[in-house]
Amino acid sequence: MTMNKKTIVAIAACAISLAACNAPKKAMLEGMDGEWNITEVDGSKLATVSGQTPYIGFDLKEGRIYGFSGCNRIMASVDEKTGMPDFGHMGSTMMACPDMETERKVLAAMGKVASVKKGADGTVDLLDASGKSVATLEKRFEPMEYAALEGEWMVAKVNGAAVKPAEGMAQPVLSFDTKANRLGGNAGCNRVMGNIEQGKPGPLSISFGQVATTRMACPDMDTERNVLAALSDVKTFGQLPGGNVALFNGSGMIAIELEKAQK
Repeated sequence: MTMNKKTIVAIAACAISLAACNAPKKAMLEGMDGEWNITEVDGSKLATVSGQTPYIGFDLKEGRIYGFSGCNRIMASVDEKTGMPDFGHMGSTMMACPDMETERKVLAAMGKVASVKKGADGTVDLLDASGKSVATLEKRFEPMEYAALEGEWMVAKVNGAAVKPAEGMAQPVLSFDTKANRLGGNAGCNRVMGNIEQGKPGPLSISFGQVATTRMACPDMDTERNVLAALSDVKTFGQLPGGNVALFNGSGMIAIELEKAQK
């Protein structure tokens, strides 16, 4: 049996069309690698009790989705056929927290996601099947140069809670000498000194080895204990919207938020 040229062209066109239809729609999540705060759910600003904002992280190379829903860690994947987040098969840890309402709102919104819409202002809306926004995302942090940490920074928050020193106590301040890889400053009562280990395994990695303090006793030692404990957990850093700096722990949560000290 022989085929004429028109038949061959028609078959080829059909094959190309089917391949295009079955190809993953990678463009849907293009440019979304990294971590995104969930700032709104169903059109309402998201308020949290813990001070830690729920977020979603996309690792498009690995097809992996991860994040924090307000209490628990969440894990999902990108559907290979559609190129969309597969929140229908999302897993999570099983912790109970004082504020579970935020988590319930976030998880309910994730279960409705059918498409993604990118805004001109850099935000992203997750849409349901009718095209309504069920969640708004804002870039969680931006990479920054290690040298940009040079100088003094006030400790504004520890584990999401604002630092409010007791009367007569100093605001904790951390000082970075990025050339000598040295940490200085004070933790609220005592002076702090230690080494900075940076760059391994990646450019945003950071940790503080051999941190030592002076031995003074102050009326309020809780702030200092919290700062030192948070410092020991730090693994990475990045610049937050607005210019503050976040020091993240190994679980990806903000252990310490730094605000540039005024000269």
